[in-house]
Order: sequence, then C-alpha cells, then structure tokens
Amino acid sequence: MPTPTTKPQDRKPKATAKVAPKPSEVVDAELEQAELFAELLADLPPMRPATRFRVRHRNDFANLVLDAAKSGAFAGEDSGPLEFDSAKPEDIERLQKLNEFVACIDEWAETIADDPEAYAEWSEGKTHDHFMALYITYRDALGESKSSAS
Repeated sequence: MPTPTTKPQDRKPKATAKVAPKPSEVVDAELEQAELFAELLADLPPMRPATRFRVRHRNDFANLVLDAAKSGAFAGEDSGPLEFDSAKPEDIERLQKLNEFVACIDEWAETIADDPEAYAEWSEGKTHDHFMALYITYRDALGESKSSAS
C-alpha cells in the first residue's frame, strides 16, 4: 500500500518557539546595560539613594510609572527597542506619551537631588537615554529595597 505524501502547499509551517537566551547571554546583556548606564550617569550630581526615600518619593515614582503604563507610553516595549515612524499617527502619539514620561522623570529626579540646582544644570541638554537610565536605575533599586525590607 502506498504511503501518503504531503504536498508542499499542504504543509503547515512549523511554529517557532521563542528560544530562551543562554545564561551567559543574559549576564553579558546586563553587563552591557550597566556599563552604558554608568557612562550616561557618570556626571550625575549626588542623588538620594532609594533606601532613603520618604513615602512621597516612593509614591511619586510609583505614580509616574502607573501614569506612563495607563497612557500607553510603554506600548511596544516588549518587542524590543521603542521605534517610531513619524508617518504613523499611532507612533506619533506613543512618542508624545514617552516624551511626557521622560519629562516627568526629570521633574521627579530633581526632587531627590541633593542639590536641585546642580541637577537642573546636569539635566540640560540630556537625551531620553539619560533619563531612561536614571528611571531604570531607580526602578531596579526600589525593587531591591522593597524585597530587602520584608
């Protein structure tokens, strides 16, 4: 009895599963990020460490993150770096939301600066990358300080 054959057009493409990165790749990526953040924030004036935040500092930070999530400023973040096409109205809207988030990071950071005037001077001319590095640094530090407090 002949065996059935599958015609090329009858074949379904194999589903490709996401391959988890190797531990060494994760470590390398984390080291690269740490090096980049250290470079971006190298001349940052002294700031209050997350372990010394008062309730208002923590709440303001949490609300900043919640407002950004609610507005959709982080939409598309899971797919990789945020990229924007100025020909697409939805991308323009996302970029505007991200711009507002970055401005909020800057304003919030000034409240935790040891010397707000020095911070304001530092922030002049900085890019989104600087403020996102500052945000991620404090996001991670606040996560660590919450887990160590319990």
